Amino acid sequence: MIEKILLDDHARTKLSVYGKLMTLSPGEYSMDDVRENLDFHFSAVRFKKILFAIQEDLEQFTEIKLLHSKNKLSINEQLVQYTQYQHYLSTESVPYKLLISLLTEQDKDLADFCNRHFISRSTCFRQTKKLAEYLKEYQINLNLSNLTLSGSEMLIRIIFFNFFWFVSLGESLDILPFSQEVTALIYKHEEDYHKNKFDLGKKQASLHCLICLTRIKNNHSTDIYKLTRDSFIPSGTNIDFFYDFFKFANVRLDILEVNSLFYLFYYWPFLTSNQDIRMSIIQHSYHQPNNEVKDLLEEFQNHCQTFIGTFHFEKEPALYLNLYLSIGNFSLFRQKIPLTTLFISSYIQDKYPLLRILTIKIEGFWKKIAQRKNYTWLKACISELAFIQACLLYPYYSEIDENYKLNVGFINVSEHLISAEILNLGKKIPFVDIEQLTLPITEEYDFFIFGSPLLIPKGLDPSKYTVLDFCHYSDFETELYQRLLEVHHLKLQTLFSD
Repeated sequence: MIEKILLDDHARTKLSVYGKLMTLSPGEYSMDDVRENLDFHFSAVRFKKILFAIQEDLEQFTEIKLLHSKNKLSINEQLVQYTQYQHYLSTESVPYKLLISLLTEQDKDLADFCNRHFISRSTCFRQTKKLAEYLKEYQINLNLSNLTLSGSEMLIRIIFFNFFWFVSLGESLDILPFSQEVTALIYKHEEDYHKNKFDLGKKQASLHCLICLTRIKNNHSTDIYKLTRDSFIPSGTNIDFFYDFFKFANVRLDILEVNSLFYLFYYWPFLTSNQDIRMSIIQHSYHQPNNEVKDLLEEFQNHCQTFIGTFHFEKEPALYLNLYLSIGNFSLFRQKIPLTTLFISSYIQDKYPLLRILTIKIEGFWKKIAQRKNYTWLKACISELAFIQACLLYPYYSEIDENYKLNVGFINVSEHLISAEILNLGKKIPFVDIEQLTLPITEEYDFFIFGSPLLIPKGLDPSKYTVLDFCHYSDFETELYQRLLEVHHLKLQTLFSD
């Protein structure tokens, strides 16, 4: 999704071509051979122009060359990763530069922004259309002519954080005033047992601080008091850090802004493990009396037991509290909320075909809750809440309905070690049941694995089987897994279409 928001058609084409090039083994290739073998639907002239444009981009941040001669391209083992190129294109995009301008308010109006970046107003309107539509999904309105945002200030800050974090881990804002000072202040005030730990969390906190500080200096105050009267600051918390922090903005300490930052530090990101340093604060929140989010979570846990079997949430406290955070975040804003996971949701759904089934099971619970008097707001965001919870629960979704499993028959000759490898692979893949068979085949199976082409029954549909290829046996597990994933995905599509 993020490519559609930030990148124009030309940039997306370059990224798509580069992604396919990354599938090639290191070596030198003819442009024409690559164009034909990778099924690029471009003329030879256009394909060459795209490659030269990619090369020009790469020269901005690496000395490794993709093109070495007129009609040859070289795939180097050290060639930059797809994600790195994606991030470069994103930071160079008009929408991303506009986000920086909106945060810093360095441009008085659209004319100033366009003049600074040497683009026309029409180009800016066209290339930022998807960004404006995305913001509107969260009830944030972009006035492009005046370069202003209106809507929930907390959501505006979260949206800034999401884009700057996802694209550059916040490094795009290193040029802003106080960037280095904020980072140094966080390290200065950390307690001894946090030293040299959780640097990624500190980097996130620095970005939240920098965004909040910039918004405060530009007279955009938090609206957290409009969302809730609750405090996210545990009693007895030392807030010396915030006294120093607000000196950067030349303003007095504002306890509402401190409350906003506490929410962003501890409640917005998900916990990364059972040892996460944020655990104690989330647990403190969870155990507060009259906690309706806790009550909902207990109901949700009972619902989950119907499809996760005997799994006990108390064995995974971080998972349980992440589910608590997911409910709490949606209930705070009472609408759709911007999650970075949604930037890559299409990739996740393609990778894990059972995720859709799990999402549907979770959606059923929230649809019932949405019928209650105080929870009608859920109707507008059930799919997003269910999806993020499905992503959290998927690794534990091991007791899968047999109807959704891929039933595979395996027919081999006498190589016991090979048979054991195939059967062990099946045990590792939760959506597959592999059974060793002998000829003739007397039962129905979704798919077959044969140890030899001589074992294939006459008339069997080629899409229903694969044969072990000893030419590529050293890596057969990877290819077999990919084949089983494809067939399983087709089975699920058939089940849903019925």
